[in-house]
Amino acid sequence: MWRCTVCQHIDLREAAPAQCPVCDSPQDKFVSYEPPAGGAKTWQNLKDGFIGESQAHQRNLAFARKAEEEGLSQIAKLFRAIAAAEGVHAYNHLRHLGLVRDTQENLNAAFERENLAQAKMYPRFITEANQENAPGVALSFSQARDVERGHGKLYGKAMQHLMAERETTYYVCQVCGYVSDGLLPDKCPICGAPQSAFKKID
Repeated sequence: MWRCTVCQHIDLREAAPAQCPVCDSPQDKFVSYEPPAGGAKTWQNLKDGFIGESQAHQRNLAFARKAEEEGLSQIAKLFRAIAAAEGVHAYNHLRHLGLVRDTQENLNAAFERENLAQAKMYPRFITEANQENAPGVALSFSQARDVERGHGKLYGKAMQHLMAERETTYYVCQVCGYVSDGLLPDKCPICGAPQSAFKKID
């Protein structure tokens, strides 16, 4: 197994690939990777478990939002509690995969993945949504692409200030996910949502 040191992709082939299938990095960016526990089946199960628990975490948060909209605050609280538990499971699986590295490596990987999402993944999603006459979905993908571009810039800035650990406040638009660095905007520059749609991140 091989690990791309740029984006943390794990390749299961016996020889390192000529190019990373995720971030296009050359072969010399791959290092040998040994699963922290068990063999190939355990590794695959951990990966599948991480994906499943991550999805369950987000799904339950979405269910909680809907329950709140319907005035069912206790059910919403239950969904949030279970979402938190699924988040613990996802973290544990990712940790056992050995993919939580030191902060510099984590920032580098996060930076590369954000750039890939906005440069490769979302443009294709937008094109295909438009081809299949789904303009609302295409708009959602477009907003996500633009937000991912901003995320990449924030990670780049964080990498420059890692040693200084510059103190800042972040605000996240609850409509499209735009992250504002240090300033609460009057409205979201991506989707136009009002200031009230932003959540301060502590």
